[in-house]
Amino acid sequence: MIRFLEHDAIDRTRWDEHLAASSNKLWYARSQVLDVASPGWCALMDEVDGAIMPLTWRRKWGLDYLYNPYGLQQLGLFAPSGGRAKAAEFLAAIPARFRYMDIWLNADMPMAAAGPGRCIPQVNQSMVAPPNIATARAAYAKGHKRNLNKAEVPMIRTNALSATTFMDLFERTTGARFGGSPTGSIPVLTRVIEGAINEGLASISSIESEEQCIAAACFVTWKGRSILLKAANTDAGMEQQAMFHLVDHWITQHAGSGITLDFAGSNTPSVARFNSGFGAAPSTYFRYRLNRLPWPLRLLKP
Repeated sequence: MIRFLEHDAIDRTRWDEHLAASSNKLWYARSQVLDVASPGWCALMDEVDGAIMPLTWRRKWGLDYLYNPYGLQQLGLFAPSGGRAKAAEFLAAIPARFRYMDIWLNADMPMAAAGPGRCIPQVNQSMVAPPNIATARAAYAKGHKRNLNKAEVPMIRTNALSATTFMDLFERTTGARFGGSPTGSIPVLTRVIEGAINEGLASISSIESEEQCIAAACFVTWKGRSILLKAANTDAGMEQQAMFHLVDHWITQHAGSGITLDFAGSNTPSVARFNSGFGAAPSTYFRYRLNRLPWPLRLLKP
C-alpha cells in the first residue's frame, strides 16, 4: 500500500536504506541531498516492497505545487525492481493538494505511466569506465582526439576550489552562457555540493593557467555512479580545450573500475556531441507536467 508521508514522518535512515536497495538508485534522492535542496520535502512510500518517491514542493499564492530542485536531474520513483512496474500507481497517488506539477522523473519511469500528465522527453548521456585508458582513447571521436592533442596536457588539481568558488565560477561562465540559473538556486546547490564534499562523495577538478582557474568540474560519486554535476569553463578554458582534458582525466583515473560516468546530459546538441565523443550513450527520461490549478490560474502555466 502506498502511503503519503509528511516531512516530519519520514525516517531518514529507512529512506536511505530503501534507496540503496533500489535497482535504479540515484544520488539525487538521498535524504541528505533532499533536505538541503528542498527543505520540507515529503514522500510516497510502499511499506511492502520499499518503493519510494520524493515529492519536492513549494507554496505560491496559497497553492502547493511540485517542482524539481535545480541540479537534481532525475527524481521520481525508486524501487527494488526499478520504477517501471509501479510508476503509474505512484503518480496517481500524488495527493490532490499539489495543484501543479513540473518534475523530472528518472529514466526507469515510462511515458505510458503519465496518465493525464504531459511527458516531455529529456536526454541524458552516460558511459561505463573502459578497461583501460588506451582502449578509451582509441574510441574517442576524431575531434576529441584532435582537441586533446592541440595543447600541452595541463596539470589538473583536485579540490583546490571550494564549492562556493566553483559555483561562482560556474555562474559567471557556463551558467551565464546557457541563460543563467533560477533565482536563488546557486546558494542552494552550493550547499548541496558542500555537503557531498564533506561526506567524501564529491570532488572538484580544476585547471589553472597563469595562476587563474580557467575550468573546473564537480563529480559526485555514489554507489558505482559518478555524476558530472556541473562544469565551469571560461573563454580561456575553451581555447585550451580544458573540458576535454577534465573528462579524459576522470576516465584515466577510473579506467577498469566499472563505474558509470553520468554526464547529466543535455538536450543541447553541442553538449550532447561533447559527451558522445567520449563514448557516452544516450538515454531518455521525462519532464512530467500536470496542471490542476483552478481557472484562471490554469491559463498561466503550461
